Amino acid sequence: MDVRSVFRRHAALSRITGDALEEIAKTATQQRLRRGEAVWRSGEAASSFVLVGLGLVKVLMPGGPSRDLVLGLAGPGESVGDAEALEAGCYDADAFALTEAAIVVRVPREVMLAALEKSGSAALALAIGLGRSGAVANRRLALFTASAEERLATTLMELGERFGDEMEDGSTLIPLRLTRAELAALVGTTVETTIRTLSRWSREGLVSTGDCGLTVHDAVGLARRTAAQHPARA
Repeated sequence: MDVRSVFRRHAALSRITGDALEEIAKTATQQRLRRGEAVWRSGEAASSFVLVGLGLVKVLMPGGPSRDLVLGLAGPGESVGDAEALEAGCYDADAFALTEAAIVVRVPREVMLAALEKSGSAALALAIGLGRSGAVANRRLALFTASAEERLATTLMELGERFGDEMEDGSTLIPLRLTRAELAALVGTTVETTIRTLSRWSREGLVSTGDCGLTVHDAVGLARRTAAQHPARA
């Protein structure tokens, strides 16, 4: 994989050009992962910026019985763990490949910081991304008391907003070929519950699945199933 193609999709790195971009490309390394392999482990030093070139990466809630709650999710062209890398700290959660195949690109921290110092627009884009990541983590924490159906609906809405393609008929295609097991792992529920819920939603005309991914046909109807429409129970 040409790392420059990953950089062009990234909000911050896409603003870096010339020698600075070539320096990043020269020092970047790629890692191929299978589903369930660790991108990093809790306590590991964040010595590089991590970008996703292929597949999905999930960050899990650290410790405790709710370890299956996904706090962060990154797809192609996105980065993950930026806050820890900026601070040269240690990760306080685990990150794993969610999909059957994934590729991550690692850029040494010093190289990335040098490039950001030379590009105000890139630094601003990274800061905006950090804010969004924090908001996503807070929303996912709010899912802790939600039902499996609410978590699934909320997750599908999020995937549609971030990765979806609007079709001519008004539906949204999410071009991620997630297996039922991968989707269940992302939501934090069982495969059986995921299959049963998606089958019912398909009969109701909310969603459908196919070789190209999952299609949301009725976003309004699906939104009614999300946790946002059902406040957390006391």
